[in-house]
Amino acid sequence: MPPLVSVVIPAHNAEAFLAEAIASVLDQTYPCVEALVVDDGSTDGTGAIARGFGASVRCLRQENAGPGAARNTGLAHARGEYVAFLDADDAFRPERVAVMVAALRHASPDAAFVTTDAAIWDGRQCRRVFRISRPSPGERGLTAFLDETWCYIGILARRESLLRVGGFRRDLWRCEDYDLWLRLLSGGHTYAYVPEPLYLYRVQEHSLSNDRHRQMLAAHQVDRDALRTLPLTLSQRRRLLHLLWEDRASLFGAAAAARRARGSWAGWAGQRSAWACCQAARVLLRPQWTLARAWGRHQRTGQRGGA
Repeated sequence: MPPLVSVVIPAHNAEAFLAEAIASVLDQTYPCVEALVVDDGSTDGTGAIARGFGASVRCLRQENAGPGAARNTGLAHARGEYVAFLDADDAFRPERVAVMVAALRHASPDAAFVTTDAAIWDGRQCRRVFRISRPSPGERGLTAFLDETWCYIGILARRESLLRVGGFRRDLWRCEDYDLWLRLLSGGHTYAYVPEPLYLYRVQEHSLSNDRHRQMLAAHQVDRDALRTLPLTLSQRRRLLHLLWEDRASLFGAAAAARRARGSWAGWAGQRSAWACCQAARVLLRPQWTLARAWGRHQRTGQRGGA
């Protein structure tokens, strides 16, 4: 009998898309999958939709505490050896769980989880592919992750590995996936990567991850916390500092744009000066990498842009 995979779907007021997400889990080609929906204090028909699938779906309910807490509830109740996560407005391709289980079972014992590329999706068609890494498959550690820095919630992990690091942080409502990856990988784990867009990531106006400013603030907080608490090598610390200054540059750049839109040229000049200082810090920390990455972004502009 293949190992059981528990798919945790946190849902808050998700009645518009939840049925599609659940159906994509139940339609997996992998034979041993359980679907767990965690109703995070919804006030709409989310719970009724989940219960409408009958015994095929396990339904849990809690007071609204955010996506990290909801995923931890699902993790605590999961019966599977492996756990995967799906947001309530997204979907899996039918072969996703099977491909990921195979990749993790063929990986080394150090591999805590596996991830794939995603397709940016509007509910009807895929707009583009979100490639999270270099196209070659394989196992990566923290250093490679810090060089690539693209992550999202779409992982399949060994349940015990997640429990060992305490699951998701309850205080983070954004970038909780990034924080989890950092804590797993800083502990010596690796992750496997399958370069196929097997996760359908829905783009909608009101999604949590669509608020770019708050997303940048959350990433900045995670970087600072990681530098303070995680056992990093000197090389990894330098890479994370580079990312932290990149976050700061993005925040100052956004603030400068806002001042300019309001006609506050003195405010624009101050924020732009702070932006330039942050960019200088990035270059000093990793000069060759910064220039190579800037050139790579320029080269990719016509292909896929930012994720």
